[in-house]
Amino acid sequence: MRNRFLFILIIVTLVVPVSMVSANETAAVWSRIYEGTPTLENKLSVMKSICELHDRDLAPMITDTLTELVYSKYQYTTTRDRQLISDLKRVMITELGNLKAVDATPVMFKVFEEEDNDFLKAIAISGIGAAGGRDYADEIADFLRYINLDIIQIENNEKRESLVGACIYSLERLKMPVGFEPVFYAAVGGYSRNTIAKAERALVNIMEDPSDELASIIRADTPYEIRYAALSVEERSNASPERKTEVASAALEVSLVYNAATPREREYQSRSKIKAAEMIRDLGVADDNAVQWLGRMLNSSSDINEVVTSLQALGTYSSDSAVEVLSKYLRDNNQRRASGIQYNDERAIRECINALGNSGNSNARAELTMVEFSNWSSQTIRMAKNALKQLQQ
Repeated sequence: MRNRFLFILIIVTLVVPVSMVSANETAAVWSRIYEGTPTLENKLSVMKSICELHDRDLAPMITDTLTELVYSKYQYTTTRDRQLISDLKRVMITELGNLKAVDATPVMFKVFEEEDNDFLKAIAISGIGAAGGRDYADEIADFLRYINLDIIQIENNEKRESLVGACIYSLERLKMPVGFEPVFYAAVGGYSRNTIAKAERALVNIMEDPSDELASIIRADTPYEIRYAALSVEERSNASPERKTEVASAALEVSLVYNAATPREREYQSRSKIKAAEMIRDLGVADDNAVQWLGRMLNSSSDINEVVTSLQALGTYSSDSAVEVLSKYLRDNNQRRASGIQYNDERAIRECINALGNSGNSNARAELTMVEFSNWSSQTIRMAKNALKQLQQ
């Protein structure tokens, strides 16, 4: 009996696609074959054959079949039957997603809401995203958010990774702003390396310009490690240089205003300062607000790397405000050195001299001239003279 069924199925599979019949008639033929198939195992074989056609005209028929199965009152008691039912749903949802059958997303969402099988629930989430079910972006974003916060606890790690991966995939496909924040927290969460990599890739695709979302994360009461991660995402994003500079300036401000409490937090606070200053330096966007915070970083830090990076960033500006900050720093150190205070490391002074020379602003001339009379090393004095020549060009 089974062999006879398979023979008929092969004949129908070969004949139906090439028959001179309408799409509705083709769907009706397949529907009759599916309905007339006696066992779940054979129904699964028929449905696989239907889905292998990848025919958009069959999407309504597959949707109707899935809907009937999901809302069916029949109770399947054996483990084998329950597995076959799950396989049927999986095959249909996957194909409806591939066919971008948005009309099928309500029944997919029904599976997501009511299914106890977490792997099938993950298939439903992915199917909604693949089909373009944007009406359900809020619910999927909330579901991922609750997993991130352990409000929804999934003890089986494989199931947890499957559900999180499905949410990331779906929110990436749906490209709705609501999906950005939970995917960001998935990217910095305690998931597998593979899942984190998926989340990081998705962040670039969900929003063209996530600057507002990332600025909110940076300004919120979050650990510096999270703030640093948000700044890194902004750097990799497709936002404009102007927006990236705004976010970098915000990160710099937060890092200078709020003190870290632990050694690890202090490490990420410093890394955030340096990352923000490097972004401002490399983006080269004139921003007076950034100059203000770079100046504060320069004058408040005892870390040579932070000082040098802030000087480099200020050196990309030619504005009077930037040159005033640099000149004051050089003036204070000229006076200290002239008074006899020794400097074992003149890197910061030399970086300041370079920055003033690169500015091309004549307001830098007075303090660069004073370097020669402040007892600096001969190399530092030569650098100041060369910087003065740059101002004359």
